[in-house]
Amino acid sequence: MFAEMLTKWFSSLSFLSDKAWAMVSELLSVVIFGVIIYLTARVFKWILLLFVGSGFMEKRFPKLIKAVKYARFLVAGGYVISAIVAINLYPVFVPAEGAALEGIVSRLVGIYVVGCFMALFVSVFDILDHLYGRNPNVPLRGVFQAGKIVVYLLAALVVVSILISKKPMYVITGLSAAAAVFMLIFKDPILGFAAGIQLASNRLLKIGDWITMPSHGADGTVIDITLTTVRVQNFDNTIINIPAYDLVSQPFQNWCGMVQSGARRIKRAINIDVGTIKFLDKRLLERLQKIRLISGYLEEKIKEVRTYNESADVKDNILNGRHLTNVGTFRAYALAYLQSLPTIDHQQTCMVRQLDPTTTGLPLEVYCFTATTDWGKYENIQSDVFDHLYSVMPEFELYPFQQPAGRNFTLTTQGASWGVLQEERK
Repeated sequence: MFAEMLTKWFSSLSFLSDKAWAMVSELLSVVIFGVIIYLTARVFKWILLLFVGSGFMEKRFPKLIKAVKYARFLVAGGYVISAIVAINLYPVFVPAEGAALEGIVSRLVGIYVVGCFMALFVSVFDILDHLYGRNPNVPLRGVFQAGKIVVYLLAALVVVSILISKKPMYVITGLSAAAAVFMLIFKDPILGFAAGIQLASNRLLKIGDWITMPSHGADGTVIDITLTTVRVQNFDNTIINIPAYDLVSQPFQNWCGMVQSGARRIKRAINIDVGTIKFLDKRLLERLQKIRLISGYLEEKIKEVRTYNESADVKDNILNGRHLTNVGTFRAYALAYLQSLPTIDHQQTCMVRQLDPTTTGLPLEVYCFTATTDWGKYENIQSDVFDHLYSVMPEFELYPFQQPAGRNFTLTTQGASWGVLQEERK
């Protein structure tokens, strides 16, 4: 053994006792052993990276190589090789049984080997997750995450057994006896702890994210995340503490994706009174043709309708042909107006569509995205859009639907009285 060789060599030096030299020999042997293991891990990691990073491998297996690099499999592979080397060199460099450092070093080597193999298996699950975990047909990400948890638990079990120098079954027996008591007493902290790990590992939210959770009255910014609770400062400056377990077990909305995209959606409908929907007559058509935003649209549609009506020889009945409507023209105007605004993100979906008619009229929905996510600017842009659309509706002889109120009945009565008065004067 290497330590004994060092002890024999140091024994020729007389300025320290034999016991002291034996201790120095053991320590030096352990240090050399550790350096060899470290260098082995570095060298083999470099060799594996050199092999996998070659152009041949990347061209032949691009997805696999990308997944391997993402999961740091090569780093884990280098450590596993060093662990195998450690197992084989252990009898050579580690002091014999009964030596001062033997117990400590044997435990450290055992933990190191377990950690290396744990990292390897976890990286394998990460590779599988990267390749197949996001498959829309068969989502297997949860299975791979469960596999990683099993690996962590088994590794922890083996490490504990190494530290207490007992067999793993002994540890399992002891844990099973205490598990029931701990689950009963510390149920909420355990659930919060597990949920906190899920939030952190899955990156469901981070400090600074805007989240909404109606079940807890949360609508604001995350200001603190712990393993058991998440603190949210609402926009009214109130602070809510949400248990981490509730964020895993109940739905919440994270607006982080919207903020990162740089665009925020407008989705609002104008309810049109169906009694005002009609075909465009000559007078209204001539007036609408003067609007620059839809002049080209109207010119093209007029040609299309005229060509169809002439080919179908439509003369006797208006219903036998095609005709433009004021609501269709208004829809085209609204879309052209949105497309002309620099405050609208034109890389995102932009449309104006009809929804199913209801008792409150025909909903005409505006669906687009603003070019900013700033709340104040977003509200101003949205308000400007609908201010304009409501104002121009009478130009198309369309009117929004509105439930009749007291003012409507008063105006109707006043109008009727004025009409009667005029008749009497005549």
